[in-house]
Amino acid sequence: MTTQTHYEIKERAATEVTIQVAVEAQEIRKQLDAIYQRYAREIRIPGFRKGHVPRAYMDSRFGHEMFVEETKDELQRTFFERALVELQLRPVSVPALETVSFDEAEGFVFSATVAVLPEIDAPEYKGQEITVPAVKEITDEDVSAALEEIRTEFATLEDKDGNTVSDGDIVRVKENGQEWDARADGENPVTKELIGATVGSKVAVDAEIAEERRIKTQLEIVGLRQVVLPEIDDELSKDAGFDSLDALKDDIRAKMTARRDEGYQRFVDGKLLDALVEKAEVPLPEPFVNDLVEEEVDRLKKSFEEPRSSMTFETFLEKRETAEEELRTELSESISLRVRRELVLAKLAESEGIVIDDEELSELAKADAEAGGEDPMRFIARLKAEDRWNDYRASKVNARVFAILRDAAVIKEEEEE
Repeated sequence: MTTQTHYEIKERAATEVTIQVAVEAQEIRKQLDAIYQRYAREIRIPGFRKGHVPRAYMDSRFGHEMFVEETKDELQRTFFERALVELQLRPVSVPALETVSFDEAEGFVFSATVAVLPEIDAPEYKGQEITVPAVKEITDEDVSAALEEIRTEFATLEDKDGNTVSDGDIVRVKENGQEWDARADGENPVTKELIGATVGSKVAVDAEIAEERRIKTQLEIVGLRQVVLPEIDDELSKDAGFDSLDALKDDIRAKMTARRDEGYQRFVDGKLLDALVEKAEVPLPEPFVNDLVEEEVDRLKKSFEEPRSSMTFETFLEKRETAEEELRTELSESISLRVRRELVLAKLAESEGIVIDDEELSELAKADAEAGGEDPMRFIARLKAEDRWNDYRASKVNARVFAILRDAAVIKEEEEE
């Protein structure tokens, strides 16, 4: 006779665990009593007061087995969760439950098989060698391109001579009494109809803007305008908040250098991590990966159902020249790599004893907020309100792991052809 609930791991593979739970008879009686009492309160039987329907009557009407099955279900739900805590398991799939034995006087034994993420060893990272492209210098051409972007930010619209719309013109149009500016574009299904028309004329538009989405209207051409770009000189620099053109160029170069260095570090970190993932054996449970793929496909499909979406999911697949099954394969590969990266990073953090408690994390968050010109308390509150506090913690832990990997690695740079 079972006298105490017992939890045991019966079988353990890399990505699957089977546990067995033995529930004492006393728990069966308690749960069975609770179910009978609930039914007695809920059902209405002529001749019996509510809550006072005898068990024998309920058994004769519904069958004792119905109450037993519901008792089993409740016991499995309750004691499966307790077993996970007791055995320190974190399943990543719905459990497959099976009754081993059941006797109201002896006890209830059931098994549960679940997918789990693998326990892995921390890969050896010291002396790891990788080859990466050399850092690219910020050139004068890069700075000039950035200046052109700033120039467009301070562009103005002015009336244009002539009355015939050309490709690329800014056209003032009116529709149902409302006016706005639109760029005539030969690649745009709507505004290409404006090309060749004259000021004062009305243009009928009947165009398909997406699959099964058409726009049918009439646009009156009110006037033509053109974009006038300012000169790149000290005056433009002052508009951008700098004393001189040289000061603006120095700021552009400094920011581009910082962005380049940040991006390059991310690239190197990714190469280092992927090399370790490739060395480590990280099997993943297929049901877990399949569930993540389904979630991503569902999210993607819903995004194309949004009113603002310019295409359908089917059009998206056509543009990518891929079938849905091929997309699922791609997602499965990318998701598997992401999970393997996360598992290796977590194991390295554990092996190196990297832990960031709430107090230290708050100090890090304050520093980040101040660097970004944001109120620290508001920044922390936003992270917590958006349920990103632990993600932020993980990013800081991972940053320390990557710093260790870089210090211990042999990183060779080679010039790109």
